[in-house]
Amino acid sequence: MRDAHLPTLGSSLVEILVSVQLVALVMVVAWPVHRLVLSAAGPSATGPTAVRTRAIRYVQAELEYLRSLSYARFRDPVRCRLDESVPFPPLRWLPEQAEPGEPRPPAPLERAEIRVQDEPVTGVAADGCEPRRVSVLVYGQDPDRPLARGELLRVKR
Repeated sequence: MRDAHLPTLGSSLVEILVSVQLVALVMVVAWPVHRLVLSAAGPSATGPTAVRTRAIRYVQAELEYLRSLSYARFRDPVRCRLDESVPFPPLRWLPEQAEPGEPRPPAPLERAEIRVQDEPVTGVAADGCEPRRVSVLVYGQDPDRPLARGELLRVKR
């Protein structure tokens, strides 16, 4: 009777096996998340996932910058006469033709291409100020394959 009330100091084999299985399960579930976070975060990350993440973030920043500008910067100067600022050329390369305050492509991205074209689906506007499609393409070391792209539609208001 006396032994029945004494606490046991060791763990049973079942408790040890359950603990090991729980630790293994947590490691298996956390491993892909851990790899994803390490590959995409930090300035020292240079893997393909990190470069693509930087390219996507740069495209988002460039589109936000372009969205903040008025339609007059994107108009066709021949067809749409507005007495505002000088429009962008149909094709620009960054960082060479970047404007003050415009985001620059971060390393290891080589360059970005900004295209301004007519939007063909909408048809012809009466005053010549048609909607314009603005495309942003970001290139790495391969000049023929963009890492990321984004588009923006600008219309006269």
